[in-house]
Amino acid sequence: MPENRNTRSLIKPVMSLISLGYAGLMGFLAFASLYYDVQIVSKPAFVALEIILAVIFGGAMIYTRKQILTSIAGLFGLLFYLPIVVLYYSPDNLIMLVPLGILAVLLFFCSGAGEGIKTILGTIYLLLYVIGILAYYLYVSIFAGNTIDVVTFHSTSPSQSYRCYVLDITDSSEGSTRVVIEPNTYDIDYGSIKFIEKGYKRTVYNVRKNKLNIIPEWSSDTSDRDVLTINGEVRFRGSDATNPDDAYRYFDVKKRKFRFLNS
Repeated sequence: MPENRNTRSLIKPVMSLISLGYAGLMGFLAFASLYYDVQIVSKPAFVALEIILAVIFGGAMIYTRKQILTSIAGLFGLLFYLPIVVLYYSPDNLIMLVPLGILAVLLFFCSGAGEGIKTILGTIYLLLYVIGILAYYLYVSIFAGNTIDVVTFHSTSPSQSYRCYVLDITDSSEGSTRVVIEPNTYDIDYGSIKFIEKGYKRTVYNVRKNKLNIIPEWSSDTSDRDVLTINGEVRFRGSDATNPDDAYRYFDVKKRKFRFLNS
């Protein structure tokens, strides 16, 4: 009988370790939102994954809500959620953001921490959300400009190391047509969800007129390196990305201060 009591007394402390997984997931998504765009590849598979994680984390953390690890994880989940919802917000990502937000709010209020701590942190979080959302809105509406960017063409280099996009940009004037290139090997693919590296885009062609029929052409040089040609003019060579001159190494992974989960 004493052994059974000891075993039962260990169940909640052991199950509270699951809250570390929840905190790790929220921390991962918060950090990744700074350096990666997110794309839901398969909605059915992703919804199934969400349900499984919600049942595991939600059930275990509500059951062990008075354990210190669970209480701390539940309190800070909303803090991690702030950059996630601000930087990943889009109609396509609501399938991820809405359930994640509901879970974060539920676990915050179900935390076994005192009501005083919840009130103080809740007020701080509310202010942070208001300031963060307002700051992001001002940045997008004022500094980022009001443009509509439509991808009209997308291709990958022969070596699969780079990809390029043709953007048809509509603005208050006559718009523009832009070709950007970026590395194709820095993404993180988890099957149902994909994290796409951002911050490496390089504009190689920009004309102050939109709706142009621009079709970039990939080829390889004598050193088997990728070459991008637009209207018969070379705009990018694979050697540009490996040039020892710092001005050329705009795709160098070392330029990124943090690399998360090297792939």
